[in-house]
Formats: sequence, structure tokens, C-alpha cells
Amino acid sequence: MTLEDVQKDVVLSGKVWLDETFYTVRFEDIIRKADGSKLRGLSQNQICIGVATDRKQSLFLIEGTGKPSQKKTFETFKNHIEHGSILIHDKESAHAKLVKELSLKSRAYCSKELKGLTDKENPMNPVNRVHHILKHFLNAHSSFDRDNLQGYLNLFAFVTNPPVDMLEKVELVMKIAFQNPKLLRYREFYRINTDVYTDE
Repeated sequence: MTLEDVQKDVVLSGKVWLDETFYTVRFEDIIRKADGSKLRGLSQNQICIGVATDRKQSLFLIEGTGKPSQKKTFETFKNHIEHGSILIHDKESAHAKLVKELSLKSRAYCSKELKGLTDKENPMNPVNRVHHILKHFLNAHSSFDRDNLQGYLNLFAFVTNPPVDMLEKVELVMKIAFQNPKLLRYREFYRINTDVYTDE
């Protein structure tokens, strides 16, 4: 709750790498067909996470479920990328409106053609590397409630973005906590009725 607005004012500029990654809902929440089989492809079982970085800061924002759309991508990133920046991305059609509306200089690559390239040769490596670290972080907490996914993304953004010095991070999070106090009730957090407990 303390970090829920930590990405709100982040604006990337210069060269910006953008790509989506997907995270599956929990096993017990998977939507299946009538015959019990899983939905194919980028379905409602896949949460779309928009990831962008300019190598100084990175953004991690949920775009919804399934395949991204031009509307979702634009609404997600319209306030987070400086007009006129260079957007380095794959040839995902969902990026078209963002490129047009923000007057971005598009450098688009075909994902299939990039397969097999070394990290050094791959123009998408900066965002691919961020994807890898993010997945490692999420997989370490894989049973979490997906309703809290954006909270985990906010935490990851706070940990990986500047400042680098850990003492500065501690000072910053304390400052945020005191300037923006939040109230979290015990029963809301644990989703139980605490009225069963008395002082008797």
C-alpha cells in the first residue's frame, strides 16, 4: 500500500525499450473449456505485464489479460514515455497508437528473427534482461494472490530503480510512508471476521 503510487511519476525518455511479458494465474484459478482442457494461446489465464526501460529506470504495469490491444497499451504508457523518444520494440501491432500519439521514432524488430542471437547482438536485450529478473522475482512468490500482482510489480520497481544506495531507499520508503499514511484493517488484510474475538 505504501508503494502503490511509486511508478506514477516515472517518465522514460531517449531510447526506450518496450515489450510485454505474461504471467499465468494460479493453478486453481485457471479457466478451462467444458471438456477440462486449458484455453490456448494468450487467453484470460495469462496476465499481460507491460515492461519498458530506458536503462535508467524501468516500468512494470499490468495491461489486463490475454493479448494486448492498442487501447490498453496506449492507456498504460501514455503518461510514462516522453514525446519524441525512440521506441525500440517488436512488431506488436498494439504499439501502433502509442507510437503515433506520442510521436515516437519506432525501431521495430521481428521477434522470430531475433531468436538465436546472443544478448550482445539482440537489440531487445535491455528489456529481455529486465523480463528475466522480474520472472525470477515473481516465481519466488508464485502462490501469491494475482489480485496483488500490481503491488508486487510496484515493489520490484522500487527495488530495481534508483536510488541504488540501500540506505537511500530505506529513507525514501520511510518518507513515502509518513507523507502518505495508509490504513489497513486487520480483518481486510486477512479477510476474516474478527468480531468472533472479544476481550473477555
